[in-house]
Amino acid sequence: MNGQVIIKVDIEEFIELRKTDKVIDVRSPREFESGCIPGAINIPILNNEERAIVGTAFRQNGREKAIEIALNIVEPKIQEFMDTVAKIDDNENLLVHCWRGGLRSERFSEYLSDNGYNVKVLVRGYKAYRNKVYDCFKLNWKLLILGGMTGSGKTDILKQLSERGHQTIDLEELACHKGSSFGALGQNTQPTTEQFQNDLWEAWKDYNISKPVILEDESQAIGSVRIPDDLYAQIRNSPVVAIEMGVEQRAERIAKEYTNFPDEQLRDGILRIRKRLGGLNAQNAIAALESKDYTEFVKIALQYYDKAYTFGLNKREPVQVHALPVKSGDHVLNAQLVDQFLQENNMNLWKA
Repeated sequence: MNGQVIIKVDIEEFIELRKTDKVIDVRSPREFESGCIPGAINIPILNNEERAIVGTAFRQNGREKAIEIALNIVEPKIQEFMDTVAKIDDNENLLVHCWRGGLRSERFSEYLSDNGYNVKVLVRGYKAYRNKVYDCFKLNWKLLILGGMTGSGKTDILKQLSERGHQTIDLEELACHKGSSFGALGQNTQPTTEQFQNDLWEAWKDYNISKPVILEDESQAIGSVRIPDDLYAQIRNSPVVAIEMGVEQRAERIAKEYTNFPDEQLRDGILRIRKRLGGLNAQNAIAALESKDYTEFVKIALQYYDKAYTFGLNKREPVQVHALPVKSGDHVLNAQLVDQFLQENNMNLWKA
């Protein structure tokens, strides 16, 4: 190797360096699509098919033969790799990783170094990053769960609390799903669970553990993604401030939103919960939809969602649940009430 010295860095240094240095993920496209470090650029040293060939060789003929086959595949593509890297803006300093910090990242870094780039390799690779994600949610966080029946404006309240300086996490925004049968309406395609958890950690990583983190009351599954087990266990055992808003206000709030979506999508949402809602209620909801009575449509759907929410809330320890009745649908005013509640009760909410 004729290039510059390749430096290996641990995950802590890597996280700091990526603020300025570009990250290259040399794993296969399939691995990258399952979950990646946000902002990383995928330049696979082996594509999906090539990785499968090398894996088969390793299992059948051992490590040395697998390496030989891999090099025969990779070396003719070195110039192609360098051409791709050359197109990256601000590419003088590069961070490289594979799955476990093995041969893939080492070889790619050698090629980069031979071509004059300053390169650092992440020790233990993407696996080190994933462990960082897991470890964060094993810590004992002071969580405040924002509860309330569907249509209480929890997401708007949460955003307002963020503007007021609180540490908040919008799980639904990260999941690209609002958690109900209608939760995918107007949303982008959901990430994988792995990517959702990575994005969650990125939103969370700079928070002060001595201060509360406020997030909505959610099921562990939000659409197709899942909240990490350790975090969800804390969510279920943390204090809840439950917004109490009348059904009329909630139905009107949701109905205004639903008029933006095709009726066929709303009908599909009702059909997905038909068994739990009841056949007659489902028929009545569809009839209301056909007559463009969106408020009535929502009220019928809320019969199921209110019941499900109450069931989940009742499974919590009563001492955890703090009711907060609100008279207005104004999320700014209601965020002020939550803020006031937090200030008045901060010392008592997380007593051991």
